[in-house]
Order: sequence, then C-alpha cells, then structure tokens
Amino acid sequence: MERHDLESAAVRSTYLRGLLAVPAGLVFIVVGLGNLGWGPLSSALVFLGCLALMAGAWLVINRYYAEHYGRVRLADGQQVRLTIASFLCLGVPMIGGTILDLRLDLPVSLFAILFGVGMLAWYRLCVGLRTDHVLVFGALIVVGLLPLWGGLEDRASAGWLPIGVATIIVGILDHRALARAFGGASDRVGV
Repeated sequence: MERHDLESAAVRSTYLRGLLAVPAGLVFIVVGLGNLGWGPLSSALVFLGCLALMAGAWLVINRYYAEHYGRVRLADGQQVRLTIASFLCLGVPMIGGTILDLRLDLPVSLFAILFGVGMLAWYRLCVGLRTDHVLVFGALIVVGLLPLWGGLEDRASAGWLPIGVATIIVGILDHRALARAFGGASDRVGV
C-alpha cells in the first residue's frame, strides 16, 4: 500500500468516528429547543445538565473509538488543511447562517441551507463524499428551502432542530462505514 493511501485511510478512520456526532447532534437539538423556550429546557439548570450529559457521552464514545480503533496523529500539513476546511465549511455557515437568519425575514432558513452545503463541502474535502451524505444533507438543504420559515420569531434556533437530526443520522451512517471499512469493534478484541 502506498504512503498516500495509508494517510488517506488514517484521515478517513479519524473522521468516520460517527458516533461522536450523536451527542453533538443532540446538543444542537437541546440548544434549539432551549433557545425556543421549550418545556423543561427553558430551565437553565436542566439545559446545562443536558449539555453536561452530552459532553460525558462524547467522552465515553471517544474512549471507545480510541480503544477499539486506535488513535491517529495527523501530519502537521494535514491537520492545518483539515482545520482550515472545518472552519470554512462548518464555522462560517454556522455563524453566518445564524446571523443572516436573525437579521433577515426570509421565508427560508439560510442557516439550515448553509450548514447543509458546508457539510457537503467538508465531506468532499476531508473524508470523501458518499451517497448517504448527499441524501441527508441534501434533504437538510431542501428543508431549509421550504417556504415555512418566514415569520418565525427565532428562525436560527428552529434551524438547529433539523441540523441536529441530520448530524445524528450522518454520524450513525459514518460509524457503519467505519465498521465496514476497518472491521467492527468485536473484530479487534484481544488483538
């Protein structure tokens, strides 16, 4: 196997640790519901408790991946490229989409649209775009384009809800892709 192929496999294995996206997606949903003042999440204590629970789940899942799939240290050049791509593809849409939805009264959710486009670009640049990524984030873009967002008091917070669902779905699909490509955790026990 060529060095480039090994490096690409290492990057894919690092970013296909999809179960980490499940608590992240749940955080997105909790933030959206909390900002919208929904039920128990309108309480700051419950909201912070949920965030702490999701952080704990993320740590447990991260440990699972480290124990069953190992750790990969990316080369400095790869890390810089992936960090820049992550900021441009994820950070800019999250910040810009939120600001645009708060300032403009459009019938669409620019936040959901930009997040979906950003995730498609990120997967294309960093991991490798698969059909399931296109289907899930394409569906998120379609949801953002539906003319039902106008008049909502807090479009940005409402946008977190489908973004969270899409993040969770893609995370589960990425984990399945990792297990198929590199074997399941049970294949590694005792190795």
